[in-house]
Amino acid sequence: MTFATRTFDILNVRITYRKARVPLLEAVAFKDKGRAYEEIRALGGISECIILQTCNRVELYVVSSNGRAAAECLTKYLANRAGAMMEEALKAVEVSMNHDALKHVLEVASGLDSMVLGENEILGQVWDAYLQAESYRAAGQILGTVFRKAVSVGKRIRSETEISRGAASFGSVSVKLAEELMGGLCGKNVLVIGAGEMGTCVAKALARHKPNTIFIANRTYERAVKLAEDVSGKALRFDKLEDALVEADVVICATAAPHYILTKDTVCRIIEKRGGNGLLIIDISNPRNVEESIAELDGVMLYDIDDFQAIVERNLNERRKSAEKAAEIIEEELPQLYRELREQCIRDLISQIVSRSEEMRKEELAKAFNMLSGLGEKERRIIDDLTRIILKRVLLPMIENLKVAASNGDRQLIEETIKLFGVEELNLLEWSGADV
Repeated sequence: MTFATRTFDILNVRITYRKARVPLLEAVAFKDKGRAYEEIRALGGISECIILQTCNRVELYVVSSNGRAAAECLTKYLANRAGAMMEEALKAVEVSMNHDALKHVLEVASGLDSMVLGENEILGQVWDAYLQAESYRAAGQILGTVFRKAVSVGKRIRSETEISRGAASFGSVSVKLAEELMGGLCGKNVLVIGAGEMGTCVAKALARHKPNTIFIANRTYERAVKLAEDVSGKALRFDKLEDALVEADVVICATAAPHYILTKDTVCRIIEKRGGNGLLIIDISNPRNVEESIAELDGVMLYDIDDFQAIVERNLNERRKSAEKAAEIIEEELPQLYRELREQCIRDLISQIVSRSEEMRKEELAKAFNMLSGLGEKERRIIDDLTRIILKRVLLPMIENLKVAASNGDRQLIEETIKLFGVEELNLLEWSGADV
């Protein structure tokens, strides 16, 4: 009889707004997630992976048999994606392992690691990242446990604190910025380009400020119509975008298009038709959908995510108490996540023990029935139920003790149980990280 145990590390390798500006984030961002998962798995030693990518972050969460080696490989992998900005990328990469990686993903889902403290969109983005990884068969039981916990903690924090009250998203912050720069939005015409999650957030935030008109432009016209109905705006077909640009005072671009939607040539033509009226453009897309050189044009103010810092600082001060409470909740939840992960590691062992015991019960029951040939169906059913109940009661304390052993990191007891039950060729995952 043989059995094997192996350790693993949970690893996070990331480039975020904290150390990288928009151009670098755009350079390392993944346009083809399926190909990215293939490339990451090809690096070797990685059993699970989830890519979390937003306008402010490109993060890799992996389970690896050798965390330090994987961290080095993934750091080089992200840096190489940056091309000419490779050296800048190497300086921007941050790595967290085990306890620190778990804490980080809870902070991300809770909005504590967002540029806009307490933002709501990130919670859905975390869950979508997990579902997408699962669809590519890249996420397994371990990261599934981690990300489900992250979403649960994120919801709890938003329920028990006021961290998401007010301007808690890039959409709402972009509207707040427009209001400040324009001296109010009442009576203004605002064009929203994009009717997805971010565009919807922008439009709904705008509606509370009662501008004159909210134009909604989207490549899928039906989505523009639906959003326009929700905010009492006007839907536009994409080929009529320039007409709305002539009338607009403010343009907020919030799409996921991989190319520029507003180019310098397009805006030059518009400026000539606007009769000298100024135009404010705010681009919260990733990658950027507004050509940077537009900022050089007279009469145009162009802002993107990198320009939000002043509002972000105010947001941070307003929410500091809620952030402290959120941090306390995370510290409270981390030990439970740690226990869930360790219990996850022995579920295969428990399953094999229960399966083997059930096979033995059925074998012995069949022998007994052969010896008691005069039994009726009712009597057979009673004996079957009786033996099943006895087996369950015998195994239950042992299973609970195994869970406790896993939670406490008692490897010796687990290995003795493996020997006792003769479980062969078992891969027992035991997290090598430090205790929470």
